[in-house]
Amino acid sequence: MRILHLYPNLMNLYGDYGNIVLLKKHLEDQGIEVVVDKREVYESFDPDLYDLIYMGSGTENAQKVALEALNKYRYYLKKYVEEGKVILFTGNAMELAGNTIDGQKALGLIDMDVVTSEKRYTGDVIVNNEEIGEVVGFINRSTLLKGGEKEKLFTYEFRYEGLVDNDYEGYRYKNLFGTHIIGPVLVKNPNFMAYIVSLFVEGKMKEVSYPYEEGAYETTLSELKKRK
Repeated sequence: MRILHLYPNLMNLYGDYGNIVLLKKHLEDQGIEVVVDKREVYESFDPDLYDLIYMGSGTENAQKVALEALNKYRYYLKKYVEEGKVILFTGNAMELAGNTIDGQKALGLIDMDVVTSEKRYTGDVIVNNEEIGEVVGFINRSTLLKGGEKEKLFTYEFRYEGLVDNDYEGYRYKNLFGTHIIGPVLVKNPNFMAYIVSLFVEGKMKEVSYPYEEGAYETTLSELKKRK
């Protein structure tokens, strides 16, 4: 399979490249041959060549640059999503899939509008999804979301008071996933990693142990639950 890592130098504020490094390893552990291509904003790409497209988080200015570069692919990315192919956007890259960001046209993959807030929302979280399970991580954002409830990915179990007033976190439409959670999110959450990997495995997944990842996750989850 082929993975496209979009704008890894521009959108890599929290070491989000780690998501792809570890995802490649987990896929290979399932016997899947993986090729990762990287493209920067000045380089073109053909979405149809890829099985998964990933983008991580960046500064607010970097996000604007990424949006300008991606907007010419709106039609092709919509087609990609409707075909059931996998996209994962983490951090503020997830906002690019909405209709608008501060009135500027975004990709229109999710019925959601993003508005910059005067307040920055930061803190550790526990969120949950019935299929994926509990997911831990950190949120650092200065935006509010309007819409997106129909495609919500997670519900909150724990967050600092005042983090944001939405009762949901992230979105999923077909195999388009977006989350504000950073960490990097797949590195910190072996259950979420396994779920993404399962989308590419035919039949039953091989049982592979990842004691360091699993141990770190359990420790983080346990400590955060003490704060509830």
